[in-house]
Amino acid sequence: MILGVDIGGTHTDAICIKTGTIINSAKVTTDKENLVGSIVGAINELDIDLPKIDRIVLSTTLSTNAIIEKKYGLTGMIASAGPGIDPKNYFLTDNFYLVDGAIDHRGREYVPINRDQITTVAGKLKDKGITGVGIVSKFSVRNPLHEESIYNLISNDFSYISLGHQMSGNLNFSRRINTTYFNTAVMPTQDVFMKSVSGALGKLGIMPQILFLKADGGTYMASAANRLPVETIMSGPAASIMGGAALNKDKGASLVLDIGGTTTDIGLLVDGVPVMEPLGVSIGGAKTLVRGLNVLSVGAGGDSRVYTKRDKLFVGPQRDGPPAAMGGKSPTPTDALAILGVLDFGDAKKAEHALSPLAHAMGKDLKDLAKDILTTLAKGIKQASASFIDELNTKPVYTIHEMLHQELIRPDRVIIIGGPARNLKPYIADVFDIPCIVPEYCEVANALGAALARTTAQITIMADTQMRRLVCPEIGIEKEIPSHYSMDDIKTFGIKALKDNASYLGLTDALDVDVVEAQSFNMVRGFSTAGKNMRLKIQSTPGIIPEWR
Repeated sequence: MILGVDIGGTHTDAICIKTGTIINSAKVTTDKENLVGSIVGAINELDIDLPKIDRIVLSTTLSTNAIIEKKYGLTGMIASAGPGIDPKNYFLTDNFYLVDGAIDHRGREYVPINRDQITTVAGKLKDKGITGVGIVSKFSVRNPLHEESIYNLISNDFSYISLGHQMSGNLNFSRRINTTYFNTAVMPTQDVFMKSVSGALGKLGIMPQILFLKADGGTYMASAANRLPVETIMSGPAASIMGGAALNKDKGASLVLDIGGTTTDIGLLVDGVPVMEPLGVSIGGAKTLVRGLNVLSVGAGGDSRVYTKRDKLFVGPQRDGPPAAMGGKSPTPTDALAILGVLDFGDAKKAEHALSPLAHAMGKDLKDLAKDILTTLAKGIKQASASFIDELNTKPVYTIHEMLHQELIRPDRVIIIGGPARNLKPYIADVFDIPCIVPEYCEVANALGAALARTTAQITIMADTQMRRLVCPEIGIEKEIPSHYSMDDIKTFGIKALKDNASYLGLTDALDVDVVEAQSFNMVRGFSTAGKNMRLKIQSTPGIIPEWR
């Protein structure tokens, strides 16, 4: 059996799948102070034979919330850059130290590190009680020598260390600094959470390998998640889109709306395949190298605060807790649904009490106001969706297979998922002029998306035949190559390296492999070719596991 659990800001959803068929699902309220308890509560609600679970996938807001709310401990950064822009122009912490050392764009060292300087910096960080340090060297993906040398000098002094070249094979110094910093910062939180989850599941008799959903809509094993926890940021929105992909395989462009309590996540499927953000997702205003699905989250959900301003009705983006019908202090779209008699939970009288002052002030019947609230919510979602599509159409659009989609995107349909999807469909359909579909199991689509996502990883191989060097930064491979090394040789090496390092990368599924980028440039000296500079990206094929029917 396969178990998927999505820990959202409002609800924790769980779903169980056996031989490609959903056998049960559950939804419980998320206790933000006890996420493990929320997971256990949702699993217990499934009422299944727990020891028979073979695979469990968690989609969690843990890392995302820790970064956005800055709920992490002091984190140090040690960076070497060489000439050019001072990285302190975009550093994220006061505990940032720029040290000597420089690697050029082809991976050649031309300023060595200063060992005494590194030791002194490490001492200063230790004196501040810092236990986690990120290490980044400019052009480290071409040659990780300086990052590895700094690591060897300080590895015994700190519990948590991240190396920039292991974050991504893409070049971008500022994004690499952000990614390495965030990865290090959330390592302790991920470590504690993983131990707590493993212990709690063990007590339930659940002993399978635990997987985590990543921002790119793939999963990886807990061992890799502990090493690269930053990959789980924005996994909640990724779960939404993967759930939409599992429930809809129509050709054309499908707009996916996951309407939750606090936010609506907006994403896109092209021929059933999610669209991704190839450069890396942003979080807390900082750009990273974390591969992720292209998703827009807007403050518009079932529990968004309803209010008026200059006699105009507004829904969100703020949320003041639960709906009035559930004991909250502010009216919400959920209260509007309660007044219209379409909910099977909550206290409609409390909802009426919360919305009556607004109805009186606007001179409206209570039920008419309730319909206006839901229409206002739908219009806000449509406006955000239109902006999302317009933004996508201003730049190249890539799917999770990193294949370019060249035509302008015009959605053919809307796929609505999330707890309030069925009740909100009439209002969404009224403001969108394309078909709107609410699939079966829409309420727990996030958990379904997590459960069914394949394990994924991507590696980058760079070869310079003039220098006779090959580097694969994500798995720490450096080796000498002959001057006649070809792109076919790199492909053969890369596919084998991905498979040989599957466990380290967090892969468990049978490995199908995609080559997503292959570039080759001649290195010219004088009037003749002196060698080739080649770059190749290989990934395990993303998508939905084949067991799903």
